[in-house]
Amino acid sequence: MKICSHQIIAGTLGACVAVMAATITAEQPSAGSKPNFIVINIDDLGYADIAPFGSKINRTPNLDRMAREGRRMTSFYAAPVCSPSRAALMTGCYPKRALPIPGVLFPGNDVGLSSNEVTVAEILKQAGYATGIIGKWHLGDQAGMLPLDQGFDYYFGLPYSNDMGPVEDGVKSDLGKPLPQPKKKRGQPPLPLIRNNTVVKRVLPDDQQSLVELYTDEAIRFITEKGAKPFFLYLPHNAVHFPIYPGKSWAGRSPHGIYSDWVEEVDWSVGRVLDTLRAKGLAERTLVIFTSDNGGTPRGINAPLRGHKGSTLEGGMRVPMIAWWPGRVPAGTACDAVTGMFDVLPTLTALAGGKMPADRKIDGADIWPQLSGTKDAAPAHETFYYFRGLQLQAIRYGDWKLQLAAAKEQGPEAQLYNLKTDIGEARNVAAEHPEVLRKFQELTAAMAADLGLTSVGPGCRALGKVADAAPLISHDGKVRAGHSSP
Repeated sequence: MKICSHQIIAGTLGACVAVMAATITAEQPSAGSKPNFIVINIDDLGYADIAPFGSKINRTPNLDRMAREGRRMTSFYAAPVCSPSRAALMTGCYPKRALPIPGVLFPGNDVGLSSNEVTVAEILKQAGYATGIIGKWHLGDQAGMLPLDQGFDYYFGLPYSNDMGPVEDGVKSDLGKPLPQPKKKRGQPPLPLIRNNTVVKRVLPDDQQSLVELYTDEAIRFITEKGAKPFFLYLPHNAVHFPIYPGKSWAGRSPHGIYSDWVEEVDWSVGRVLDTLRAKGLAERTLVIFTSDNGGTPRGINAPLRGHKGSTLEGGMRVPMIAWWPGRVPAGTACDAVTGMFDVLPTLTALAGGKMPADRKIDGADIWPQLSGTKDAAPAHETFYYFRGLQLQAIRYGDWKLQLAAAKEQGPEAQLYNLKTDIGEARNVAAEHPEVLRKFQELTAAMAADLGLTSVGPGCRALGKVADAAPLISHDGKVRAGHSSP
């Protein structure tokens, strides 16, 4: 069926625009030279919070250099909020397929990412990689759901967001702000810092301020110790999620406030990681991906995108992404092909010579052709579905995006946008393109039969679930059995 005489073209999504005329081979690395992988995932970073994606106020010299030496992916999609986005990254699937929940996970929830899921860490570990996560997990804090249960050899960080704790511990207010009044008589339990499966301490304001530096030091140590063999380091910072706690040497540096301070500290952290790779001769053997778990909050900058975290507008789900691998990823280039969090697993698996799970559906694709600048690469995704929790709220097909009528913040009627000419989703052209709407009816029906439109569909897999769930630190300060410090 002809969808549109001049605008829907199957190859649109694969059209990558090079900023510099740089070309490299797209061949996979040989079996004897498996690359290292580092995925740096920032929390709530806006699309234009960093200079390579348009920021005019935040100073990000290290990310500027990373972009000059690497490739910006300008249509990279995550999810509207934390847990679903991380599930997509770990499993290579739409979040709803692997973690069918309406929002995010909280301390002591009895559900989380099932141990039956096959994670990117498990695949790489089987392929001979050392695997580590340093930072925020947010896929469950019960037995069978923590990182060591999901393929990681090493874990250091917070099991969820840095605001998931009691008011009195300073996790509900920014640096220097007074403590708010508790909304409930019994708030959330204390926030734990964990090393492997051991609770190191209860997180207080000084700990919040030291998180970026602490994670960075741990990352450098991991790279130094594991550099002799292939490694996968997942570095998901808690920054720049509320509450805002820039480090003591960073607070007050930016004339634009503490949020900018924290963005700039994150940039420093990235610089330290890349400098370590260069100093140890690992740069040409390491693919580094920098991104964000969802769109920015109103504190951040998402321009020219419309919307913020929590929505299926572009500003809620399209995030900055830079891929860096000297000699393999073309320097100073950009690619507008549709890619996303769920592409990380199949891409790293292919580069590592690992084995994809054959007993389940994987929604992501190997996007090495897009990352490496392969000429005339076929689109990785002709269609992309935007879920907010269990609800399908939008679909992208080529350059077209349909915001479904069910999306509350978009109004009562379906709205059609051409993202090539209207990236800010400002002009609804649904009335002008009935033939495009018919195509979207087909796509909607296909997803209704798979993951479902508003509830758990037949293609959704089971959550991990435990009986007698409890937080890692109880409200009275006791550490859960099996997680105490030695």
